[in-house]
Amino acid sequence: MHIQSLRYSRLIHNTLIFTISLFISFYSHIPFAFWVSATVLVIMLPMDSQQVQERISGVFWGSVHGLILFIPLWIIIDINGGLIFLIIPLSLALTNFFQIYNFSRNVAFLNINLGLFLEYMQYGNYHFSAYFVARFMTIIIGVALAGIGDFFFTHRKNYGLHEFNEAVNKLNTLIAGAQIHFNSLHREKLNERQEYDLINHINSLNLLSTTLNNSFKSILVEQEPHVKNLITKHYGLLPGLIKQYKVELFALGYAISSRLIVTEYKLRTLITDINASSEKILTATQKILQVH
Repeated sequence: MHIQSLRYSRLIHNTLIFTISLFISFYSHIPFAFWVSATVLVIMLPMDSQQVQERISGVFWGSVHGLILFIPLWIIIDINGGLIFLIIPLSLALTNFFQIYNFSRNVAFLNINLGLFLEYMQYGNYHFSAYFVARFMTIIIGVALAGIGDFFFTHRKNYGLHEFNEAVNKLNTLIAGAQIHFNSLHREKLNERQEYDLINHINSLNLLSTTLNNSFKSILVEQEPHVKNLITKHYGLLPGLIKQYKVELFALGYAISSRLIVTEYKLRTLITDINASSEKILTATQKILQVH
């Protein structure tokens, strides 16, 4: 199946799970049932298996921690309601801080903020115990829906494996094309255009490196042990080879930007080193592609 078809397939499967969550939100009698859909959306929005697994864990444990931390806050507010105007800004500030650094803690503070705002608005017949039970129920249902969808749809479709293979193919093509380009460089031809091409090449390499790393993590979640071991064996050296290759590209970039003083001999030496690294990467990618 073509990689684009797989992506459309994943979108359809995620939409199906989200639709089920909406049905629960609209037709169940669970208080604040719309939180089920919100939970499913937060978990299933990433398009790779390893992030879904990480978010399931982060949403569940973050919610549990947030609900536990809200208990003493609720007791304090119940004793002195005026303190809510001090606690809400502090909680929002902490949420913004942890949103940058830690997904699970951000979820924890999100649950605290929900409870604080409901306490402030006195939503319906709201009481802390009702919020605690409703929030816990919706989190469990949302996590269960996302987990079931991930298991039956994502794992069975080998998305990570297909995306990994596509990235390896693109890397192979990118390196092979760059070899031809770099071998055509001569001192008298160095100009801003060459510098621009090198920057684009490094940017493309960085994007592919990120895709390879993420899809490889998805493979570790999706595949059977013997498949994981086989791919890990061939992939293990590739990140290090790419890192070495980029170091040599930076050296070439310095030579191009200093084109008034670089000698033809120095340029040839740099390109020889880059070609040697390129060949190692191409050898590694060919071994990976032969696995499948």
